[in-house]
Amino acid sequence: MKEEKGQIQAKMNTMDEFLVAIDENGTILSVNQVWIDFCMANEIEESLWKTGANYFEQLITCGKESELQAIKQVISQEIGEYTEMYPFLLKDNVVQWLEVKVRAVALAPGHKRGALLYHKPIGLHSDQLITAEIVLESMSEGFVLLNEQRKFTFLNEMAEKLLQCEREKVVGRGVLELFPEALESSFRYQYERALREQDVLEFIDYYQPLDTWLQIKIYPLKKGGLAIYLQDVSERKKIEGKLAESAYYDYLTGLPNRRLLFQTARSLIEQQKQFFVFHLNIDNLYFVNAVHHYKAGDTIMKKFAEELKRFSSETCQVGRLDGNEFIVLREVSQKEDVVDVAKQMEAIFQQPVVLENSQKIHVSVSIGIACFPFDAQTLDELFSCAEIAMYEAKHVPGSFHSFFHPMMRASYNRKLAIEEGLTGDLKANGFYYTLQPQIDGNSGELIGAEVLSRWAHPEFGEISPLEFIQAAEESSHIVPLTSHLLAEVFTQIKEWEVKFGWNLRTAINMTPSLLGNPVFFDDFFKLMEQHEIHPKLMEIEITEQAELTYSPQTLKNLLLCKSKGISIAIDDFGTGFSMISYLTHFPINKIKIDKSFVEKIGQDRKSEAVLKSLIHLAKSIECDLVAEGVERIEEAEFLQANDCSIFQGYLYDKPLTVKDFEAKYLPTRSDFTALQTVENPSSR
Repeated sequence: MKEEKGQIQAKMNTMDEFLVAIDENGTILSVNQVWIDFCMANEIEESLWKTGANYFEQLITCGKESELQAIKQVISQEIGEYTEMYPFLLKDNVVQWLEVKVRAVALAPGHKRGALLYHKPIGLHSDQLITAEIVLESMSEGFVLLNEQRKFTFLNEMAEKLLQCEREKVVGRGVLELFPEALESSFRYQYERALREQDVLEFIDYYQPLDTWLQIKIYPLKKGGLAIYLQDVSERKKIEGKLAESAYYDYLTGLPNRRLLFQTARSLIEQQKQFFVFHLNIDNLYFVNAVHHYKAGDTIMKKFAEELKRFSSETCQVGRLDGNEFIVLREVSQKEDVVDVAKQMEAIFQQPVVLENSQKIHVSVSIGIACFPFDAQTLDELFSCAEIAMYEAKHVPGSFHSFFHPMMRASYNRKLAIEEGLTGDLKANGFYYTLQPQIDGNSGELIGAEVLSRWAHPEFGEISPLEFIQAAEESSHIVPLTSHLLAEVFTQIKEWEVKFGWNLRTAINMTPSLLGNPVFFDDFFKLMEQHEIHPKLMEIEITEQAELTYSPQTLKNLLLCKSKGISIAIDDFGTGFSMISYLTHFPINKIKIDKSFVEKIGQDRKSEAVLKSLIHLAKSIECDLVAEGVERIEEAEFLQANDCSIFQGYLYDKPLTVKDFEAKYLPTRSDFTALQTVENPSSR
């Protein structure tokens, strides 16, 4: 018997196709060596190739019930053969299409019948008589393509069936236009997260209008947009007996979800009960996700969800809204102080969260508070008021919570208008950049420039970069905004290189979320190649937020930049508590001393002593040094006397438009001194 089995195995090993033999229960009896090699090389689950594992169980886990039933029909000889083509996700998110054929086989004594599965790799652009459309239409899963504007560009027949729509009436229209109920589902948050993090996401959600549980896989596309796979798993959810629980409770934290929170609030309104809505938003969680991967964000959400559960009672419901947001619905007695309740919630978020790699992460929370019936009379208005108050809390220094006031609505509408302006034609919307020169104080020569993004909004006028960059981060528009800026800068640098022989470094700031994004850096390098920009002409400035910024991926991206010859500079150095961490972990070429130290020259001896120490530290580790915010001659003289002679500040020049910068510095590159001040710093 062993000899016969060995002969069968040897014969299987001579075949090029990937072979798997299973019995009637799905147990893997034997596989050939090429399938084993393929699976091990691509880190595929053992349940698909290891002898003794159950192939059927893996199909159930992947939601492929239709394929499972077809294989069973082949084994029972209800059908002669079963063939299907489907995408197979390999490591590094590479997709390989496989053609699978299933044929019945007679097994050795002790087994009734079984099946032999032939897996054959195919290419959608090979010489085989197969097209992408044929493959997509033959899939048992729904398949949808969305462009960068979240509009449908393609859906297959199965997607039409699942979404109960006709493709002719769908293609070219937006997701939320056709399915407005998705606005309050986790789907919207998940696809925005997939775009922001450029990561593959998979989740299960109940879509009430269709009374359907959908298993959804989201794949970001390199050129923008999303590929989405849909599968109806309602029967599986019913079998699991978790239909009601999953429909009303968050999959990650176990807390009531948006659906149940809205239902509870609606009931309280109908009963005309006075209650408060606390809208909690964890600040900068998008930074943490970008730098440490979304699992870090999940760890943080689960940790604080457990802490918030202690507020739950008959008169208080704690739930998760979406993403980094919690909602607390609380009936407050006359003896209870709402401010004290908010402070108790704030205290929860003051403790660090320990990640899987033992790294500690500190986060803060912003809480908006609204009351029914005083602030709003309807459910939507009430939750909107709490959200508006939450955003107000983010922008009020020294405060973590804020009560809604009608005057806040104007600033909230401004925020929405700013986010709207971050889409479409950015140049037409008023985005531009200025250049501030960096000057050698000893020779008066121009040695480089820093790019500063600006926005002349058509409605609000000039908007602070701090405001619109934060809005870009929170709305996942920071990547397209930065890519637009880079393309503009690269075009100008190339023009100056050809026209004037420009050969100085140009510095561009990058936010922590960009630093941890490998896809962004791939596009960054491609953009440099397209514009033929030599790496020695570029410098990346990172701000001193090491606790949020440091991660293995960030370090990998920065090391790659340095290996190409791109300079790395720390901006605002000395303002945080992590300068040594930066110098230890990151490949730093340049240190930019923050203006808060410079402006105290001649006024504070302690600050001067610290400044001297910073200069000495930079020189001892062979880093270039730039002093920012130099506005007085006394400052320049002090810095030069202490071996820091590269300056950036209004004493030498303000940030200039491209046209003004070119006119002043490029035709002659003539020398100039600190006495040639363009304008009084106080007039900024």
